[in-house]
Amino acid sequence: MTSGLPVPSQAGHAGISGLIMDPECSQLLPALCSVLADPRQPVADDTCLEKLLDWFKTITEAGSSLLLLQENPCLLGLLCHMLKPQDLSPRVLAFSLRLAGMLAAQEDCFQYLQQGELLPRLFGEAGPLGGAAWTAPSVRSGWIQGLRSLARHPSALCFLADCGAVDTIFSLQGDSSLFVASAAGQLLVHILGLSLRGPAEGHPGLQTGDWPVCAQKIVSHIEESLRSAATPQITQALNVLTTTFGHCHSPWTQVLWVRLSPLVACLLEKDPVPAAHSLVDLLLSVARSPVLSSSSCGLWETLAQTLSHLSPTQAGPLALGILKLQECPQALRAQAFAVLLQPLTCVLEATAQAPGLLDSLDGTGGASVTVDTLLPSKAACVGLLCRTLAHLELLQPLPQRPSPWPQAPLLGATVTILRLCSGSATPTSDVGGHLCAFLVGCVRVQRAALDFLGTLSQGTGPRELVTQVFAVLLEYLTSPDSSPTPCFACSRF
Repeated sequence: MTSGLPVPSQAGHAGISGLIMDPECSQLLPALCSVLADPRQPVADDTCLEKLLDWFKTITEAGSSLLLLQENPCLLGLLCHMLKPQDLSPRVLAFSLRLAGMLAAQEDCFQYLQQGELLPRLFGEAGPLGGAAWTAPSVRSGWIQGLRSLARHPSALCFLADCGAVDTIFSLQGDSSLFVASAAGQLLVHILGLSLRGPAEGHPGLQTGDWPVCAQKIVSHIEESLRSAATPQITQALNVLTTTFGHCHSPWTQVLWVRLSPLVACLLEKDPVPAAHSLVDLLLSVARSPVLSSSSCGLWETLAQTLSHLSPTQAGPLALGILKLQECPQALRAQAFAVLLQPLTCVLEATAQAPGLLDSLDGTGGASVTVDTLLPSKAACVGLLCRTLAHLELLQPLPQRPSPWPQAPLLGATVTILRLCSGSATPTSDVGGHLCAFLVGCVRVQRAALDFLGTLSQGTGPRELVTQVFAVLLEYLTSPDSSPTPCFACSRF
């Protein structure tokens, strides 16, 4: 369909410089629009429509969208055709919604399309929202992408507030299509940023009650979602905030966090903590923000509280993220490292290791946690140990890793895990026997431990521990049931 369209040419027209449509394109465009509007000629391939959109984007970004519409009325005719009650192709409707948003990204063209009430009929409640085509994810996605393109100027914000689009975006956050749901959340972040680009940036002390209507509506929706008893709604709110603080570093983000952080902290009072993974992502996004990490907004206290409330599996990624921060209170770093080391501490406890090794790990500031709490089942045991070893492997080469680095205890714990996997460990307690039963023959944990052992080889350790390392590697190399992975680990020492 697009093979006959020439590349737009560089020229000037009526005082407007930039790319304008080639005469040959103008001749082909009416026929193209007729094909798209004719349900008897279905478009079988989305690729050609994507190429068309790319082509229109090239023209509109370099020239006037209003001029494009005025010189090619067939485009306006195609958009108007989408408003007629008929059996529309979801592909073509999605294409038209995206095209309309692309054209309306320029404010003068937006005003031109508004004169005929075209935009409210495409994107408002009177548009495709209630039609049969709305059941197609591609149409819902096209609607979101069209609004995303359109939301570039103040006039668009008034339109979004008046046509009910924001409420529809709220509902699409829970869409059955993950792609649509994700795009809806990203659109909310974009609208929030656009709303505050002028007012709040010009007046950093402006409180949320004085923010524009769209921004207030989004913030109120986030508050309502955070208070919800439904985990999906909480997750949606946390994801929007994570993206917001990750992409927006203006002073207004501090005002937003101060308002919402008490609600975020309230999530920690629930048992279990809802949407823990999304909560961790949010807190790390806030901690990485140059605006928020340098302010006194209670962030570090919230992080410390979260570490103590989450389960070991949930707290591991948060602990690693905290330890990766360039700037962080030393007490919080110590707490995070203790959380990260808890599973290995339990391994040493369960196998009655030498007190010196155990004290070295516990000395980071974390309380000893029993094996029964950390490793309640085989699946939990294997998953937690693999994640812990992977986290420590990522942390070891970083310049901001904790100092002093407990090289000897980590070597001892890793060797113990390998012996538990091979069955050569001799448990001295019931919990040790329980742990051995979980890990014997477990290739996943074996490989994770060997990988971490290879990373630890970059440092030094006591002679007796190095001897134990070679002994366990030799044991693996000579075992017929062992994978060839130990060869690589052995070569690192």
